[in-house]
Amino acid sequence: MAGELGQQTVELGTVARQAAEESYLALRELVEKSRAGAEGEVAQQRSDTEKKIDLLKFIDRTRQRMLRLHVLAKWCQQVPLLHYCQQLASTLSSHETCFIQTGDSLFFMHEGLQQARAPIFDVSSAIEVIHTGSYRRLPKSVEEIGTQNTLFQDERKPTLKKLSTLVRAKLLETLVPKEMSEVSVTDGIANVQVDGEFKVLLTLGYRGHFSLWRILHIELLVGENTGPIKLEETRRYVLGDDIERRMAVADNPLTILYTILHELCISFVMDTVIRQTNVLRQGRWKEAIKSELVSDSHRSAGQGGNNAPTQLGQDGELDSSGFRIPGLKINYWLDERNSGSAESDSSPFIKVEALQDMQIKCQHSSFVLDPLTDKEADLSLDLSCIDVEAIILKAIACNRHTRLLEIQRELKKNTRISRSPTDVVLKRKEVHMDVLQKLRLVHNHF
Repeated sequence: MAGELGQQTVELGTVARQAAEESYLALRELVEKSRAGAEGEVAQQRSDTEKKIDLLKFIDRTRQRMLRLHVLAKWCQQVPLLHYCQQLASTLSSHETCFIQTGDSLFFMHEGLQQARAPIFDVSSAIEVIHTGSYRRLPKSVEEIGTQNTLFQDERKPTLKKLSTLVRAKLLETLVPKEMSEVSVTDGIANVQVDGEFKVLLTLGYRGHFSLWRILHIELLVGENTGPIKLEETRRYVLGDDIERRMAVADNPLTILYTILHELCISFVMDTVIRQTNVLRQGRWKEAIKSELVSDSHRSAGQGGNNAPTQLGQDGELDSSGFRIPGLKINYWLDERNSGSAESDSSPFIKVEALQDMQIKCQHSSFVLDPLTDKEADLSLDLSCIDVEAIILKAIACNRHTRLLEIQRELKKNTRISRSPTDVVLKRKEVHMDVLQKLRLVHNHF
């Protein structure tokens, strides 16, 4: 409808004639109104001011009408330009329709070309057959297809050398965690190791991208006297695939690798400590020790271990809900009077827990001295050979040595007993030999 109205035209002379007639009628009406006011009653006669105002309004309206008529006459001179603009708008509209149709056609053509495209010909193999008359990569029999090497012996050495160079360059660009004790490259394979925890073999080429890391093998070094922990093939594959995906999108891929495997190793360490403790409690240490789980090891590290512990069951099962990695508290030299009360128990204990920085910490309840060095005893765990019984024996030996030193100090203060420096002597050599003998018995038992 709007387009039809825009196409209707009126002659300029008709418009000018209508404007003149309207002005004439308005002037005639004004004259008649002034004449009727002069012949009427005195009270209804209009003043000269009102007449002038009416005349001024008429002049203003007429001036506006004539001005518009003048503008219209000027605008009519540009009618060819307006026709050209209308034609241009129509052309652009048709072009828009053509572009839309072209885009749709190209889309469907792309789908058709995917089905009709020509195969990728092996040009290099064809050139080799034409020039040499043979094809070196062709297996002698169908059974050899699965064992056919990708590279020949003369090609393997320079290729591995180039790959080693690429791996070293990638390691220089990547942030290596300080906890990684060994990072070496051999035959295009990077050997990344954390002592006592894990060893990983890496190379480049994850899903065809030579800028991303690919995991070839994962080996855990955490274990017991019987050897390190062995991961099942399927579990190791799933773990490696998950780590590869996370490394592919991370800015520091080796940090992601270390964080995941370190937390896994810490979990295995705490599980092994708890399991060994349960075996000792159910065996010959049944009446000699007791163990308690610390529900949140991170909170105990930050608040001094004042949170309420959870009693460890006889079966060794624990519920992991409510905390991440549990800490373990092992009491020895139990007080028979308070054996049933955990809060009033004053017996010495060893606490094994993962701190906030995810490092295993083994602490004694009181300050104890090492019989060998007379310095503060180090009760650290060997993650590659976890032995809870050896830690307990060492803590007992250190605690016994510390208490004997206290007794010796008190006896020397008593002048009735100690009158010379040789009256009260602590035979440390015998203590040391006793501890070594017990440790040997423990290792032979395993």
